[in-house]
Amino acid sequence: MPKLLWVSPLSVHDTTNASAAQWRNMLLSLKAREVDIVGLSALNFVQASGTSMFIDLDEKLKGNENSFNLNDNNINFIYMRTKSHQLGEMSSQEQRNFYAKFCAIINAFRPDVVMGCGTDMLSMVCFDEAKRRGLPTVYTLLDATPRRFNFPNIDVVITDSSATSNLYATLQKINAVVVGSFIPAVGIKQSAERTRITMINPTWDKGVTIFAKLAQMNPEAAQNYKFTVYEPVAGQLAQSLSQAHELGGTAPGFNKADLTHIEVLTADTPMQEVLAQTKVLVVPSLSFEGINTLVREAVVSGIPVLATNQIGLAESVRDAGILVEIPTYCLSDHQVIPRSEDMGNFVKGLTIALTEDFSERCAKVARRFDVNLSANRLAVTLKPLFEQRAGNNPQLLRNGSLV
Repeated sequence: MPKLLWVSPLSVHDTTNASAAQWRNMLLSLKAREVDIVGLSALNFVQASGTSMFIDLDEKLKGNENSFNLNDNNINFIYMRTKSHQLGEMSSQEQRNFYAKFCAIINAFRPDVVMGCGTDMLSMVCFDEAKRRGLPTVYTLLDATPRRFNFPNIDVVITDSSATSNLYATLQKINAVVVGSFIPAVGIKQSAERTRITMINPTWDKGVTIFAKLAQMNPEAAQNYKFTVYEPVAGQLAQSLSQAHELGGTAPGFNKADLTHIEVLTADTPMQEVLAQTKVLVVPSLSFEGINTLVREAVVSGIPVLATNQIGLAESVRDAGILVEIPTYCLSDHQVIPRSEDMGNFVKGLTIALTEDFSERCAKVARRFDVNLSANRLAVTLKPLFEQRAGNNPQLLRNGSLV
């Protein structure tokens, strides 16, 4: 049976980290394909609420040992205790404990492959140790990894999107294998009254000025619908639009009357309720996008998407919506309001999304989101590494150099 050691000082069970959900699902898919797995992690989370999966965390932290075990679907995760739950606040001793445990697991478990993530020094030292002992290494490129990072001591880089793979191939000449997303797209049952044209997270880089301009123009096909924004943070819409300006000017481009055209939903509104009443999801992003989880949820729910033609959005939307080219001046300045004459394709796209039946197209695209397809691609990618049987390598038992 092939053996895999997962290593990352970030928690795999962080409920506030979308990447963590993918890491966990990757490991569960490999376990289902008869890979023996041990995970080494620490109690570091993106937000404090990310600990919610640890229902007995306080009890686990009462012991005197510097680690505890967590069984997750027959995968043994070894968690290193930390005083803080922020990666940047790990003490030198805690990092040494983590590294020592990593070396001990290699000696006892004898993995064939080491897989993980992290551009922090602790992660890099662990990958370096794995390579020093002749173990193949795999890096999961799913989050905001610095683009200057060149993946030292990594044999294979895997990612969830072609957009991310193309970005690193272009900028760093690094090839990343696209295995697909490991976030299941569940979908929601839509309400009979789908009255909303919805944008989520109305910020500059997400293209709020384009959405607000579309609402201001209020195309004929949209007049029986409500332009709606969902604010994860209260006041986002008003704050963003207060600094928006016309092309070539600095004066505010929207007034209070313009905002009355837009319904604002706050974070206490369940996202499922928002999507259930959405006729078209508008994603006018002006910045780089990888796999867009929200777009996937909309498509699986039969909701067409009107989006800008960013590579990652195109990869997520495919035939389940309309892609529109972004005015170049909007890319240069995210706070500038597009001119009415440059909104023609957005208006046309919204009209098509509102008037045509996208149910079959959404269903066809949704079938591509099957996590089992991603799991199969991951298994195929790792197969040559497992076949090296590096866990049988005699030099594997060399002691770690930093302990």
